[in-house]
Amino acid sequence: MLLGLKQLSCFHILCIIILWEQKELRGKKKTLSNMLKKISLFVLLIILSAYVQDSIAKEKFPHSKTLDKQTLREIYKVNKYYWVIYDSICPYCRDAKKNIKLLDWESKFQFLSYRDDTVYKLFPNLTKEACERDVHMVTPTGEVIVGYQVFKTIIDNLAATKVLNPLLHNDFAEKKLREIYEKMVKKRTCYYNKSNCKLKKK
Repeated sequence: MLLGLKQLSCFHILCIIILWEQKELRGKKKTLSNMLKKISLFVLLIILSAYVQDSIAKEKFPHSKTLDKQTLREIYKVNKYYWVIYDSICPYCRDAKKNIKLLDWESKFQFLSYRDDTVYKLFPNLTKEACERDVHMVTPTGEVIVGYQVFKTIIDNLAATKVLNPLLHNDFAEKKLREIYEKMVKKRTCYYNKSNCKLKKK
């Protein structure tokens, strides 16, 4: 909300200066003066409103830099959800997140970008290097899951896909899940570095 407030403030001051210079004028210039008065008042109200809203937002959602780790974990309710640490830039990862959220009827899953420093305050045992390399998940019990096992855990816990559980506990299903995950990793690699793309062009 505070973006551009300096510019608004400057505009407000400019209006006041123009009004001061125009105060002795009459006729059409007086009409201009009245219009500028209204604009000046409107901009001032915007500035005041922005400061008030920013103060409310800071009180309701305190910045993670100002909180200790324990307080932050309590605010985020870390032990209530399955936390998926993913790449928020990669389009394939964003699509996967979107599809999971659509099927998460019980609101069991939360997503955080590995680029967000909050991740490493909530889960000090994770490193940015590892999370950049593979998708990670932290369960409500604190267990850390990596790679294709994340997708298996998601399927096991989504209300919409629980019916598939009996079909996934065998070697064939394990192999297919791993293949799907590895293909997604390759797509992500291609997105960032096309020269190292290992996917066959159609």
